[in-house]
Amino acid sequence: MMNEAHKEVSAGGDPAPRSTVALVRCETYEGKTVESSVRRAVDLLGGVSAFVRPGDRVLLKPNLLAARAPEKRITTDPAIVRGVARLVLEAGGTPAVGDSPALETLQRVARKTGMKEVAEELGLELVELVQPTPVSLRDGSVFKNLEIAARALEADVVINLPKLKTHSQMLLTLGVKNLFGTVVAQRKAEWHYMAGVDRDTFASLHLDIYQAIRPALTILDGVWAMEGHGPANGRPRRANLIAAATDAVALDVSICKLLGVSLRSFPLYRAAKARGIGETEVSRITFRGDPPETFQMKDFEVPSLDSLGVLPGMFGWFTKRFLVSKPVQEEKECAGCGECSEICPAAAIQLKAKKLAFDYERCIRCYCCQEVCPQNAIRFHRGLLVRLLSRFNR
Repeated sequence: MMNEAHKEVSAGGDPAPRSTVALVRCETYEGKTVESSVRRAVDLLGGVSAFVRPGDRVLLKPNLLAARAPEKRITTDPAIVRGVARLVLEAGGTPAVGDSPALETLQRVARKTGMKEVAEELGLELVELVQPTPVSLRDGSVFKNLEIAARALEADVVINLPKLKTHSQMLLTLGVKNLFGTVVAQRKAEWHYMAGVDRDTFASLHLDIYQAIRPALTILDGVWAMEGHGPANGRPRRANLIAAATDAVALDVSICKLLGVSLRSFPLYRAAKARGIGETEVSRITFRGDPPETFQMKDFEVPSLDSLGVLPGMFGWFTKRFLVSKPVQEEKECAGCGECSEICPAAAIQLKAKKLAFDYERCIRCYCCQEVCPQNAIRFHRGLLVRLLSRFNR
């Protein structure tokens, strides 16, 4: 049962307790309406002055996965970024918009997604997150050697601006996973290869990045969400929600619950709970703003996940071949662009005359190929494990 406590605070008030999530209903990305909703979400947590001081260099980190139009609902809407940037400017901070897209340049992605227009309108710097820099991780971190883009580490304040989307490997892309974009370009693929086989391990990587970045605030764009085969080829779905929190784990767990998704099926929840990072108990989260029940969904479609680790290592060949799902090509949809082959961290895809050849022995089932395909030409043949879990509603 969702915690139904609500308490309004005014702008400039005391910061809310860390385990507080602000929920604000917003039905449009139009000008003043969305900016008013963004402002209200931040005010519910104490106002922008609780997070940004005059002179602060503020990195706004939206989800800029690929060069797609805002109406595709793949990326954070530019109206959300505009609203947050204006708050930062009011507080005397210097905002910049930064990300490291999977394959394309930030300038190309910014043009297509509408971010370039916002940057020019408000005089914001567009920052391609490059220059991987070693970080000192906290005690208890799972990974010891981690490099993050220098600008993300140098910012006085990071404001995390994720999109509410599904994810074929990690179930959902929300606040914590959005910070994976601070890992530089193709190094993401390397991490997929090293950590992406086991979803809980990959979720722990995201938590290590989250703790290294320490965003001051996470503001989720859920006015329009994506369901189905996200993060790039799902279906747009209205959620009419802007959510904000200082604890991105609490926000992610709350959204998972609002969507009617089992927390046990969410790798980020399992990893955060096991490691004691953030607030994972919904009963201990205070909700401010609009009532949580107004955002609840009973039929939100998430991907069916399976795992490679269901049998001992000696049986890995059997697991891969018969139990888990595998990517397959939809030949009629394929444009032959080769992005799937370029992104594959296991080098398991070859393209010849628009025909894809998958090496399923090498394939680690990270689904990066499906994630970057601009034509939705890669689908999944559901493995026996997924079919069994679906039959028992797991």
